[in-house]
Amino acid sequence: MALSVGKYTSAPGFFTGAAAIVASNYFLIQFRGEIDVVVASIYFTLVCATDTLKNKIPNILNAGLILAGVCFNGWQNGLSGVFTSVTGLVLGIGLLLLFYLMGGVGAGDVKALGAVGALVGPTDLLHIFVYMGFFGGGLAILHYLFYSDVKSKLKQAWVSVQASVLTRDPAAIRLSHKSEKTSLRFPYATAIAFGYYAFLVWGEVI
Repeated sequence: MALSVGKYTSAPGFFTGAAAIVASNYFLIQFRGEIDVVVASIYFTLVCATDTLKNKIPNILNAGLILAGVCFNGWQNGLSGVFTSVTGLVLGIGLLLLFYLMGGVGAGDVKALGAVGALVGPTDLLHIFVYMGFFGGGLAILHYLFYSDVKSKLKQAWVSVQASVLTRDPAAIRLSHKSEKTSLRFPYATAIAFGYYAFLVWGEVI
């Protein structure tokens, strides 16, 4: 996720990435009889680890999931299954392409969602995308609150308002706009992973 202004993943990013890895291993064990879930869980374990620790999602992992998705769906449904994988891949890339062009996500995130689409197909991917949006938004808020020092800013604003009331001078209200160059980066692979697992547990949302 391109909330990064620093080199290293933030503390909340580390813990949310670790949580996604734990969740991946849980679903790997719980759904060990379902090949597609096992493949996805292994994939998310690896990409959440690399995205958390190295701020990148290796192309080889995305390519591996795309190949696995095409093979799995082809094995299940023949040529129509291959078409499903290709459609899911294109849709996954398309869903995040605009966000990538706007600087909201990285190229690895776009390819990751495309790879997931190749495994689950376009219909399921739409539901995963909705869940992913909720988790991504929640993680963004969490990281913002962690670094924005909200309590201090509210206190500053209250003192400023009091000064304005006492002096009857609106100009006394002054809020600091000082920017802090602190890393607000979090691994967006975790949002994709949580979106996938939420779909497994709760099913369709639209």
